[in-house]
Amino acid sequence: MQYKLLLLANFKTVWGLLAFIIFCNTFTGTFAEENEEFAARFRKLSDELRCPTCQGLSVKDSEAGFSNSIKDKIHELMKLGKTDKEIKEYFIERYGEWILRAPPKKGFNLVLWILPGAGIGIGLLWVMILSKRWVTKPQLEELAQLTPEEERKLKEDLERFEGG
Repeated sequence: MQYKLLLLANFKTVWGLLAFIIFCNTFTGTFAEENEEFAARFRKLSDELRCPTCQGLSVKDSEAGFSNSIKDKIHELMKLGKTDKEIKEYFIERYGEWILRAPPKKGFNLVLWILPGAGIGIGLLWVMILSKRWVTKPQLEELAQLTPEEERKLKEDLERFEGG
């Protein structure tokens, strides 16, 4: 009888633990994956912000403490219903435009967007002009004619070289 009670108690404990594990696993998951749209928006925003402590990494790619704080703040602001623009403005207020990985396309920052393309275009134009000059240059210049005296000396030197 005791054996059956002990077996029954163990059976209930095992089922209870199994139910607890299943229950816990259903609620685990990262806070940004509550739904796919939310997760995509979170990834996009965290990719557009620069990590203040890492060199050249986005907040999304960094595991620094400061980046984790920024990720938590992004999540909090998203939960409050803030738009992407409002969230970016929140971080720009605190850290300046430097926090954005890509500068906005307005004002002086427009130069940053135009200058590389203009530089490449001017460089290509310069190479084309130089290559055209190289092609149109005469390939061989005419050799100067030897004077009769120079021709005689050359023949003598050649005979001495071959003869001796």
